[in-house]
Order: sequence, then C-alpha cells, then structure tokens
Amino acid sequence: MLQKKEYQVVIVGAGPAGLTAGIYTARAGVSTLVIGNPYESQVANLGLIENYSGFAKGVQGLELMEGMEKQTKANGAKVSYDRVISIEKENGKFIVKTEEEETIKAQAVILGMGARHKKMKIKGEEEYYSKGVSYCAVCDGALYQGKPTAVLGYGTGAAKAAIYLSNISSKVYLICTRKELGAEPIYENRLKTRDNIEIHYQTRVSEISGGEYVESFTFKSSKEEHKVKAEGIFIEYGSVPNTVLAEQLKIEVDDRGYIISDIATMETNIPGVYAIGDVCGRIKQIATAVGDGCVAAYKVQEFLEK
Repeated sequence: MLQKKEYQVVIVGAGPAGLTAGIYTARAGVSTLVIGNPYESQVANLGLIENYSGFAKGVQGLELMEGMEKQTKANGAKVSYDRVISIEKENGKFIVKTEEEETIKAQAVILGMGARHKKMKIKGEEEYYSKGVSYCAVCDGALYQGKPTAVLGYGTGAAKAAIYLSNISSKVYLICTRKELGAEPIYENRLKTRDNIEIHYQTRVSEISGGEYVESFTFKSSKEEHKVKAEGIFIEYGSVPNTVLAEQLKIEVDDRGYIISDIATMETNIPGVYAIGDVCGRIKQIATAVGDGCVAAYKVQEFLEK
C-alpha cells in the first residue's frame, strides 16, 4: 500500500518513456509516482536490442528495463506495480484510482501507457491463445524446441521473431500479407542466411487449428490453399494504443486512436496532462520514447511553477 496519497506528478506507464520522465521529474525535486510494471512493457519482451545508443553489442530488453527502473528509484521517484483504472479532474487536481483500490491526487499527469499487441481475428486465434498462439517469440519460443513454428506479420518485428525462432525451431514459416516484408535491411539480410525459414508473400492465414493445442494453420497463396503443420504461431502485426484513460479525460485522439500531443511539449488538449511514447503513435522506438519522457518532464516542471 502506498503511504503517500498525493504527488506533484503521477506518471501512468513504466516503459522507457514513463521511467525516463520519472528520472527527470524526481531529479528536479518534483514528487513523482510512476504506476506500472516495467517487466510487462513491450521492451522487456523484445530480447536483444541492437539499435539503442550506448550498447555496442546490444542489450537485452529485460536488462534495459531493470536498469531504467533502478535509476528512476535511485533518483527519488516511487514506482508502484499497480494498474490505473480511472483518472478524473476534480477541483483543479487529478484523482487517480488503481486496481489495488488506491486513490492518489496529482497536480499533473503524464500518460505513457504504451500499446498492446494487435489481434488479427483469425479463426482459432482466440481459442488457441497460450495454447500455441503467442504474441511474443522471445517469451514463448523456447517451448518449441525442434518443432515447426510460424510467424504471421510483416516489418522488423516479424523478421526478428522469425530469426529468433530459427535458432530453436526445426522450421519457421514467415507469412507476410504484403508484397515486401518491409523490415530493416540488416534483418532482411539475416533472413536470407537462415535455411530453415520459408517466406510466403501476399499470403493470408485463414485458420489456426488443432486439438487441445495448435497443430497446424491454413493459408492461401496464389489462389491455392495450403495446410501446414506448426505447433507455435507467433503473431507480429504491430500494436494498438492503450487509450481508455484518455477517453475518460476527453483527450483528443487522431483517426487511428492515438493520443494527440504537441511534439515540442508533449502537452495534450487538457492542461496538466502530457502524453509520451507509443501511445502517441509517432516513431515507435525506445530512443524516441526516452526523448518524449525527457521533454514532458521539463514541461511538467514549467506547468507546476505556474
């Protein structure tokens, strides 16, 4: 249970954006509470990250999040592994309520809830979730040692998942709905070196099937239907923003559902509310999330001084 019930700023979300904002606000002497679990963030499940500055040989996502959380706490911010269920504005302050029935008051709020994996509504996807269907190759790939698997998706996420699984699985089918995968060139090149990865372009999966667990999937390619054995299906179709709290506060969102915040200040249309990271739908990289957190922290300080 939290001992303190009022903070100058509450940061919702403990990914790179939220934790970075917490580092900067706490260092400035602003009483700061970060609510969220760093180890449930998408970054924690990424595996090896090779494009974040300062790590010549890359860094594991879990290791990076652990370091960020420790640094945030070391600078004086409080981190709570709770989950925010509602935010309201009352008498000039924000009332934040959590799953653990905490009620916290704040003078300002930074929203960094990130995004969640996009589901494709494929027949069998829901039925076999956690029974062969997964949205994280790094988390669940080890379950399929020596077994055939499939990655459904496109972009760098799908390429990285297929490469990772190729070290574990006997065979990896990469099913891409587009003409091109659209991954970063370094990962496109790595795919070409893996003999056990089979890529199908302009292809869509129609069904995931099996008994108690996944056994196969069906896809259409060149007007022909194929049923292929696979015990693990990994879905990599991107993400959608977590914006329920934004809706409660009547924060403006764009036509894709992402929160609209000023790119120079991270301010939303509600005074005292800032939005950062993937929930804003800009470039979805750790570096940009960290930058957003830094900017928001400075702007919150200015807001509080007023």
